[in-house]
Amino acid sequence: MREYYSNSKSQIPHMVFVGRYAPLHAGHTWIVERKIAENPDKPVLILVRDTSFDEFDAETRAELVKRWMEVKKIVGSVAIICDVEGVYYGRGVGYNIEELEPPEDIKAISATEIRKRMKAGDASWKDMVADGTADYIEEIMGEDVRTK
Repeated sequence: MREYYSNSKSQIPHMVFVGRYAPLHAGHTWIVERKIAENPDKPVLILVRDTSFDEFDAETRAELVKRWMEVKKIVGSVAIICDVEGVYYGRGVGYNIEELEPPEDIKAISATEIRKRMKAGDASWKDMVADGTADYIEEIMGEDVRTK
């Protein structure tokens, strides 16, 4: 695991979120922000999967998360991890496993749809991504944000 960004102490129990974040969008941030609202004193640890098939490399996706956390003043860390096929746990492991069901407008957001709109040159993808994400993507890709 490569720690990419941290503004929290490691000995405090963190809320962990695992994903590709390709790119970071409002569906991802809804989940994190909901848990922060329920647990405002807990830092977060966002784990970015280092996949070989995404248009953006893991470092770029981690930077998207980091910038969003800075804008939102979220205390926590971002780390890049190897790609995973699943998360397995035993009984009594000492932490919660919880699936969050977003509202329909958030559930409809898809990173696949965002990438499709980017490739088509449809700027409406910017309305679906997290705060700061569109700016960073445009910063690294220039005016032509159409992905490969």
